[in-house]
Amino acid sequence: MITLRLIVKNFRSIKSQELNLAPITLIYGPNGTGKSSLLYALLTLKNIILNPSRHVIEFFNLKFLNLGDLKEVIFDHNTSNELELGIIFDKEGFQLDYRISILENVGVFSVTFSGPERLKGHRKLRVSFPYPVNKKEEYHIIINDQQVRLYWTGLTWEAETVPPDISEKVQSILEILNSPIELLKQIGFIPLMRGFNKPHYSISTTVSPLSVTFSDEEVASLLANDRFLEYTLSSHLNEIFGKDLRIRVKPGTTLFTIDTLDKSTALGVSIINEGFGINQLVYLLTLSLYKDFKIVCIEEPEIHLHPSAVRKLAQILTKIAKEQGKIFIISTHSEPLVVAFLSLVANGKLSPSDLACYLAVKDGKISIFRPQKVNEKGQIEGGLRSFMEGELEEVATFLDVRE
Repeated sequence: MITLRLIVKNFRSIKSQELNLAPITLIYGPNGTGKSSLLYALLTLKNIILNPSRHVIEFFNLKFLNLGDLKEVIFDHNTSNELELGIIFDKEGFQLDYRISILENVGVFSVTFSGPERLKGHRKLRVSFPYPVNKKEEYHIIINDQQVRLYWTGLTWEAETVPPDISEKVQSILEILNSPIELLKQIGFIPLMRGFNKPHYSISTTVSPLSVTFSDEEVASLLANDRFLEYTLSSHLNEIFGKDLRIRVKPGTTLFTIDTLDKSTALGVSIINEGFGINQLVYLLTLSLYKDFKIVCIEEPEIHLHPSAVRKLAQILTKIAKEQGKIFIISTHSEPLVVAFLSLVANGKLSPSDLACYLAVKDGKISIFRPQKVNEKGQIEGGLRSFMEGELEEVATFLDVRE
């Protein structure tokens, strides 16, 4: 699993924040503290690298939600602030720091890297938006005493023609240097409004793996076109609810239905006739399992779920993270969900280093994400404050405790 750090500056209520992301990263706290903004920052970064040849205002259209223009998005609505988004991570002995900053219609792509064989560099490329992706920065490296000229466009690294004896080495270096962009392309998002709302869907629905978000038609198509995904999801659904998932194609058409089968009663129904908890969970698990997503952002996975189902979902997301090397970034209001992950640490099924917990608070107009240290017993130093404070107040009222 990779270790990843997220950089967000001057994005909505986030003034300046760096977060170390673990395979399971939980963001919890009261409403209005900026939890969703953290997820939207990652989506905006993906939106920019997918197509920078657009006006700045289009970078903030996340498909399921339009955040507005730069003045709406920039911290304190002050366009003299510079918005900056980026990631830092290690790969095969290299440390890579990739960032994009925007000030009105001008942007700067920057990359800093260091690695073996004295490969080290820092490049900045100042551009205007829409960006035609035709500007290049040169960088020279020495491989086996031969100088190789590389070119960087802000989005991709390329090399001039090189001798055959070093081509494999150069290609390997290019793959590493391009890995920040490839990782950002693999960001997936599961919004709060999710689920299937049609009695049938079409297998022929076109799905772009580079989409920022997927419609229910696209999610259904992913499920229908990959029977192994269907089998895995059905197994997880059985773990949580004792139900199987079935895709049924209507003869002579490209239409199909998504059905569930209750194994205890042998009763099958269309997904839209299930309770919303099961409906939205099938949508959530489909995208959580989707092979082209490496980083999966989820808004409140606990919605409409019983606490027992929430605990089983935590176990399944942990299993997916471990087996597929994914990173889940989860915003939540659910104490049972947080406790479920902490219990997995206490039971030795999740390492403390694989669980990052952040308490979101508001200091005036600024969102702050405070790391909560988790020990090997699954305990958070200071306790789950954002949940405990309200509970203690209610208990005190119930017991008529006076100060």
